[in-house]
Amino acid sequence: MSGTLLLLAAPGDGGAAAVARALSPRGGHGDVLTLTPADLARARWSHRVSGGGEASTRITLPTGRVLDDRTIGAVLHRLPGLPPAAGAEDGPRAKDALYTHSERQALVASWLLSLAPRVIGLISAYGTAHGTVSRTTALVHAEQCGLPVARRGGATRGGLVGRPALGERHVPRLAWPGGPGSPVPVDVLPEEPAGYRDSLLVAGDRVIGPRAGAYGERCKRLADALGTRHFELRFAPRATGAVVTDVHLCPRLDDPLHVEATASFMVAVAEQPMRRPE
Repeated sequence: MSGTLLLLAAPGDGGAAAVARALSPRGGHGDVLTLTPADLARARWSHRVSGGGEASTRITLPTGRVLDDRTIGAVLHRLPGLPPAAGAEDGPRAKDALYTHSERQALVASWLLSLAPRVIGLISAYGTAHGTVSRTTALVHAEQCGLPVARRGGATRGGLVGRPALGERHVPRLAWPGGPGSPVPVDVLPEEPAGYRDSLLVAGDRVIGPRAGAYGERCKRLADALGTRHFELRFAPRATGAVVTDVHLCPRLDDPLHVEATASFMVAVAEQPMRRPE
């Protein structure tokens, strides 16, 4: 199928804007539309789930444009979450506003799950691009898939971890005048040299970057473990070789090659025939 190429992103998301620009000159694949969390929060929604569990959604945007499931070719999901409902901060109606906000989040999540084969990015019941996958969880998956991961850890007091190794920083959890060996819990975190850039992007079946040959297959195993085929690994140098310091589930997309690969991935998804539930 083809249809609208939809990008869901926060205002000021430069990566999403770059992908939208890369998609615009491509003809024959429908139009390109970027929606922010505020656009989705202000829209009118009609979301129905049949007795067989098949969901259908019709969204009327603040501009009056109508989005129907059948007209969406591919979705690049980079949502950080919807803005809180009015009155969610305090006051007698705060509980109602909080409930409304959680219902909106659940609505977006159900919509994305119903579009699953056409959504690029992690899909979860939270409706956000990171879902329940924390930074630490992503790195644990990376290590289990055979990727070299930078050491992380901690101790109940700074003196137990010794001096920082090459490429590490020790961050006390409390400001304490006792110095590095003080009786304060400390976190061991990787440090990335200023100006150093070395990364791999996974976009569908492609792995883009200078280390693709060495780690391509491991990255594909990591994609299966994470539940998304669009993410970025960031590396930093060490004495024993480069190590992974971060797994970005919302890739920065500040590299033209990464932007082009993401745009091509969206087009490929939009060209696939729509699969109906059995």
